[in-house]
Amino acid sequence: MNKITTILLLAISSTLYAQDPLAKEALDKLRSTTKSYKNMTIGFDFIIENKSQNIKETQQGILVLQEDKFILEMDAQTIINNGESQWVYLSDMNEVQIMEHDPEEEMTPNKLFTIYENGYKYTYIGASSVQGKRLQLIDLFPEESGDFMKINIAIDAVKNEIYRIRMHDKNGGTYTYLVNSFKSNTKTKPFYFDNEKHQGVEVIDLR
Repeated sequence: MNKITTILLLAISSTLYAQDPLAKEALDKLRSTTKSYKNMTIGFDFIIENKSQNIKETQQGILVLQEDKFILEMDAQTIINNGESQWVYLSDMNEVQIMEHDPEEEMTPNKLFTIYENGYKYTYIGASSVQGKRLQLIDLFPEESGDFMKINIAIDAVKNEIYRIRMHDKNGGTYTYLVNSFKSNTKTKPFYFDNEKHQGVEVIDLR
């Protein structure tokens, strides 16, 4: 899950603003729109590919974001974080692990739409059209060496929302988040794990 969590991330920072003006304009609009929402619920496909290793896997997930809180549901795993504690529930084992939230941790799902804020150079690649959507394409390059060589972002130019995030690692692998549904300012689930709704759940408290 560390790889998935690492990939589930995004944001926009002043360190980027002296760069490509077209990319800056698109990212500014994206940031402004994103920050105007009270919360967001994002349905996505997560696609892992590595042609040299003959790997192609697709998973589906839902991410709910509200300030520093999030709920991530993928396959048989649910992660809930309320900004103070984090619950990781494995439904196939009916087990939940509880740990303290680490505010210093950089790679968390609630930063999915804010990764581009810090530590990246960027350039505007161009525009394309997919299923009637006009997309703005921006490449991000990390200022320091890390797991990924490049991140490509496709922004819906009309809605100023993320359409796709594609991460390229050093081993020829790509990790794509393709947004297939987006809702904002809706009623969300509680940001905590309710043991009473999971009869017989094994609780492992690591706090």
